[in-house]
Amino acid sequence: MAGVLKYWRESASLILASRRLGAVKPQQSFMNQLFSKKETEPPVEQDELLRLLTVKRSSGSSYLPNVYVFPGGVVDNTDFSKDWLDMMRFNTSTELLNLFTHGKPGSPIFSRTRDSEFASVPSEVALRIAAIRETFEESGILLARSNDNLEVHGTHSLGTPLQGNIFDIPDKERKIWRKKVISEPSQFMNMCRELEVVPDIWSLYEWSNWLTPLLKKSHRFDTVFFQSCVDEGPPIEVDKGETVHGVWMNPANLLKACSHGLVSLAPPQTYELSRLARFASVDDLLTLACQRSKHRSARWMPWIIACKDGLVFLLPGDELYPEDPDYTGENSTNVPKREETFDELAAKFPQQNRAFINHKDKQLSLSCNLEYLEGHVLPVNFNRKSEFQPKW
Repeated sequence: MAGVLKYWRESASLILASRRLGAVKPQQSFMNQLFSKKETEPPVEQDELLRLLTVKRSSGSSYLPNVYVFPGGVVDNTDFSKDWLDMMRFNTSTELLNLFTHGKPGSPIFSRTRDSEFASVPSEVALRIAAIRETFEESGILLARSNDNLEVHGTHSLGTPLQGNIFDIPDKERKIWRKKVISEPSQFMNMCRELEVVPDIWSLYEWSNWLTPLLKKSHRFDTVFFQSCVDEGPPIEVDKGETVHGVWMNPANLLKACSHGLVSLAPPQTYELSRLARFASVDDLLTLACQRSKHRSARWMPWIIACKDGLVFLLPGDELYPEDPDYTGENSTNVPKREETFDELAAKFPQQNRAFINHKDKQLSLSCNLEYLEGHVLPVNFNRKSEFQPKW
């Protein structure tokens, strides 16, 4: 298998942002439904406000049940098929590498040596295909360009922001193909051939790379997050199996819903949403995503320690983060323990880039006081105990 390793599986996710919702109108009713449970006025979702696509995993999921996530999933062998090169009008993989790497090596998910049968297509391409395929499976939204569009407009130039293209498939045809692709991922290439489209890999910008921490060794994933922006967010059609609900929502409002205990978010999603809450518009995000694409993403693995009142998720840049973390877990048998409370740790080790889950109420908080971290947008601090107020 292309993405199955000894300690984890490789996967790809897509952070898809839109500036308006077009014909999608259930948005505010969902917000009203959420906040009707609290004595709090629901935030208003307005046009020209950056929104992100998130889907809710089913309660029966073995991994992150009932949690809102960015669409994504595990890599499939056919994501690395050399047939994609012909479909995308590239003669060699070198052209693709120059387009996405800026001449710099990526994290291990990109740079590791793969078996010969999966070596024809660069990981930078295959993982983008996987993110687009999984987004189609989980939301019914397809980022793709027609062959005619590719012929006329070609690909974007390095350093030029490119907005994503959503390809509209008639409802009946989309449902048929989606069922096939969910059942057998290799059908994604067949669908693209028949529809005469190719996945819009050019509009996906490398954003971050998260490795599941050692706390749950049976379900570990090395996940690359890509970011893409579109003008208008189409309706979301969840698969009613793996995903049971989908919503386009501003990151600050989604964090606000989380702060009231109305939606559940995993630590990586909370961290990324707290970074994305700094952007006021899609244009700002797209410009920054393009500019920072020359910075390859480092692989981040939260390093977990237990303190007196909860679990602390340490991240690179934090004063307590180990210089040489054990990524595989072979040398880590138990979660390291500290006698201090979280607040006492904060006072003793003030340079922070960490999340905290309280034992008492399972509330999540995020604390980052770094002034700079190369290639990264720093997050807005988040605390579920209080109202979330982004600081611009």
